[in-house]
Amino acid sequence: MGKNKQKIKLKGKDVLGKKVLILGESGSGKTKLAAKLLWELMKLIDHERITVIDLAPQRTRDVGGKLADYSDSIKRVKYLYPEKVYTPRIAGTSPEEVLQYATLNRKIMEPLFNNFAKNPTEAIIINDITLYLHRGELKTVMKCVRLAKTFLATAYYGSKLASDLGTGISARERQMTNELATSMDLVIKID
Repeated sequence: MGKNKQKIKLKGKDVLGKKVLILGESGSGKTKLAAKLLWELMKLIDHERITVIDLAPQRTRDVGGKLADYSDSIKRVKYLYPEKVYTPRIAGTSPEEVLQYATLNRKIMEPLFNNFAKNPTEAIIINDITLYLHRGELKTVMKCVRLAKTFLATAYYGSKLASDLGTGISARERQMTNELATSMDLVIKID
């Protein structure tokens, strides 16, 4: 990936009313782009009609980072996030621990999707959806895709974090992300 980050020229009008997935390696700028698009969307639709589900962990090394790290716009929208997010492939020291952390993430993240499903808004932005997909169900995400007119999500899609101690969560993450991508109007890959 290197230090030269790809400049994506995408505006709020380009994603309004669409289903959009932003893919990229860890540290590639996915969250920064999502924060920019949130700001752009807030110019086009009322901020009260936007939900953000931020599943990213606190920034550790070159991994993670919440939308709040890039924008204070989240203070004006419905902002849902788990109190604690685990980084299974980084924090787990054994296959059992990796799976335990992935399962804990699913348990703390799933209620946020259910909250949105009960009270949907016109637009939803999900940051770092792949942490949920390690053990979560794609049908839960797809319900949010169907309920929102505008759906935007960031997803890890790289090789830096491929090592999962043989648990299979990296392969599952890739498979679920590929399946989710087939339902999108626009898939952006940041190199």
